Amino acid sequence: MRRRLAHTLLSSLLGAALASCSGPAPQVDKDVHVAIYSNPTSLSLIGNTDLNSSQIASLISDGLVAYDANGHYVPMVARAWELAPDGKTLTFHLRDGVLWHDGERLTSRDVAYTVNKIKDPATQARSWVSLFANVASLDTPDDLTVVVRFTTTYADALEPWRVPLVPEHVASKDAIFLGGDFARHPIGCGPFRFVSHDVGQSVVLAAFDRYWGGRPAMDRIIVQIVAHERTGYESLLLGQLDLLAVTPDLWRDAQTNPAAARLTRFVYYRLGGWKIDWNQYEDRPFFKDKRVRRALLLALDRKRFAETVSAGLARPGVSSYPPESPWADPSIAAIPFDLSESERLLDESGWRRRTSKGLREKDGRPFVFTLMFTAGSQELSDRIAAWMQQSLAEVGIEMKIEKLGGDAFRQRRKSHAFDAAMGSVLFDPTPDRFDLYHSTAREGGFNFGGFSDAEVDRLLEEGRATVDPGARRVIYNRLQHRIDDLQPLAFLFQFAQPVLHDPDLLGIVPSSVGLFQFMPGPRAWHWSSAHVRR
Repeated sequence: MRRRLAHTLLSSLLGAALASCSGPAPQVDKDVHVAIYSNPTSLSLIGNTDLNSSQIASLISDGLVAYDANGHYVPMVARAWELAPDGKTLTFHLRDGVLWHDGERLTSRDVAYTVNKIKDPATQARSWVSLFANVASLDTPDDLTVVVRFTTTYADALEPWRVPLVPEHVASKDAIFLGGDFARHPIGCGPFRFVSHDVGQSVVLAAFDRYWGGRPAMDRIIVQIVAHERTGYESLLLGQLDLLAVTPDLWRDAQTNPAAARLTRFVYYRLGGWKIDWNQYEDRPFFKDKRVRRALLLALDRKRFAETVSAGLARPGVSSYPPESPWADPSIAAIPFDLSESERLLDESGWRRRTSKGLREKDGRPFVFTLMFTAGSQELSDRIAAWMQQSLAEVGIEMKIEKLGGDAFRQRRKSHAFDAAMGSVLFDPTPDRFDLYHSTAREGGFNFGGFSDAEVDRLLEEGRATVDPGARRVIYNRLQHRIDDLQPLAFLFQFAQPVLHDPDLLGIVPSSVGLFQFMPGPRAWHWSSAHVRR
């Protein structure tokens, strides 16, 4: 017996020695590493949000309802609801036992607090505030009931209640919501709790063990903030990232790069587009005439650009109702490339050349404007800007280029201090585009260019108040035709989104609303049993 024990001990020691000589054994973990290209504008869940902060907020805290992968509403913190026949009263019944990440119980009072903070202008809840404009009152008869009364019938009555909930017992301690402790260290009721934010480096979230929907399979989501898209791609190839949405250039490289051969890949279209806001305020003389706005798009050979520069992963934008939207009017087509018509409209609008190849002028002012966009990670932005600059020069327009940091860009756009501003935009599955076009959305919404049209305002208001699907479609078709005529924004392209990810990362489902902000989304991501960290 002693000899057998000694032999076993010797074998164990020898095995350990050999293992140490051959290097450390692969370490299994359940973390998922993803990337964004800029810091989130806020971690407050609801205030001063951009795409990055909205995606992170959706992981930290749930709303009363959420989208599923098909854009349909599903219960979240609310287990059920009833909408009165007149569409003016909505009653939510909350799940019992939903906990905040600090262990406190979520109640209807937290819902009321969240709505009050959204309505507070200091919160800068630009993404949500107009959705609550029709809320006349909110009552909380008990801890698990919320009764909402609207001023008028609201066809998209459930849409506002996707907002991430905010805990009153924590956030109310801060005198300044956006500048307080909560905005730096948010607490939610979602599947992942906030751990840390290292500015310019990462945001770390950890699985919430007591999540009402069951603990996620992942231990942590580590959101790495990378300075450049190629840096993110190289990290993915090295196994330092697990999932990455890539640009056309990198997608093309991944088709032949041996280091990318192991990666799983797919392409999908989101409800969104690449747009330009034309500043139509009185102190900006260039874009107030709809003929000019149409002429600029006519001067751009968008189909050729999409085919050559974007590796076939783009198509000319049509409107704020992409083809994937169930509300898109198929009779409306993208504005074609037509230099002759572009020049005719510019002449007709009073912007004329003195010589055949000269710069256009009107009332002694040359047509020279500046296109503003964010600097940094997106090489495609630079290519689009350079292509536009060259294309518009063909019709006698000089376009200058100004690249800004993300914060400076957003501030300038918000304060309307620009000629033209280029960036991406995402839409919800609903047909409501109030925040984009209504004249009241010039302050507090996303109508950055100051567009105003009484007929558009009327149609937007009528669409919100019309419940019958057939009548509603007629209204939104009229709106789309009106928008097509006026061209308040230039929808340059709709880009397909290529995604590369580790083949062992399972449960990823693409949706027209993205990869994150729907149910189950990242809640369903999990590693295969074969996974080891490279």
